[in-house]
Amino acid sequence: MKVMLENTSNERILSENMHKIHALENNSDETAFKLSQEITAGAVSPNIIDNLIQCVHLADDIVDNYYYLSRELSRMAKANNTEEAAHLESEWGMIYSQLLSLMKGTISKLQQILSTGNVTDILELRKEIEHLEHQGDDIKDAAFDKLYRMSANLHFLQFYHYKEMLHKCDDLLDNCEDLADIIVSIVTSIRK
Repeated sequence: MKVMLENTSNERILSENMHKIHALENNSDETAFKLSQEITAGAVSPNIIDNLIQCVHLADDIVDNYYYLSRELSRMAKANNTEEAAHLESEWGMIYSQLLSLMKGTISKLQQILSTGNVTDILELRKEIEHLEHQGDDIKDAAFDKLYRMSANLHFLQFYHYKEMLHKCDDLLDNCEDLADIIVSIVTSIRK
């Protein structure tokens, strides 16, 4: 995604990277299916099966949203073929990069949560994820304010594109926070 956001006018780079993300999304779907089967077929306590399945689906949704973003960037590059449009796309790409940088931080914290058995650490990491998600909300809200201020000068397709990209970036951060919440719920219920 980072490479795509840095090359919003280069259709070849956008297409190549979109296909790479699509391959990851397909792999994620297969993994989610296999994990769901293993969870429901294994010796897992019935009171956490739904939470585990929800974790699998949230993790898969994260990859699905990355793929959506990559497809949207590729489509817009084909529609935006003016210098002014390329400049706008680059400008908005910086905003999405900020949001995706926060996303990278939340994923790193999720990995730390999954690799530790210390409940205190898990709770602290969950707070850090919440903080990153709030930072993302601030960036998103400021971007929406900017989008609406400039809406009179945008083609409807541009407005829709920027709006959808912001929502999907926000969804990514929300999914990570939700995933952390469920993991905390599972860990605390097991520890009781």
